Amino acid sequence: MGACTSEQKNRQLVRVGYRSTMNADSDIDAIIEKAEKKNKTLKVGGALWFDPETDKVHQILEGEEFQVTALLDVIIADKRHRAIIMEDMEVVEARKFQEWGGMKLSESPLLKDLKDCGHNHNEQGFQRENEQKADA
Repeated sequence: MGACTSEQKNRQLVRVGYRSTMNADSDIDAIIEKAEKKNKTLKVGGALWFDPETDKVHQILEGEEFQVTALLDVIIADKRHRAIIMEDMEVVEARKFQEWGGMKLSESPLLKDLKDCGHNHNEQGFQRENEQKADA
């Protein structure tokens, strides 16, 4: 197997995850609505979770590398959020996210399960309460 051409590399599927904090005056509902339309056009799948109690965002983007990296450049330059932490970028063979969707964490059925299991969201992501105490 030979090396990838630049066109093949740009078309390979990637999955990217990042976290950030929204500015208090940002309208997350408008952001989600606009992103759903834009990402569908770009054929970028993924998910966005927003916790309105902490203004924290966790997003996963998935699609062809050139589309995802171009979208990430726009996201990173967006002044409506700050403290962007890139979690990972990996080449994937198949999509897990055919489409893109966003939800407030308070609307997610996962939130209740996470809180019932003793998980809280902080700068390091979700951790069990006893892990947070050990870190303190």
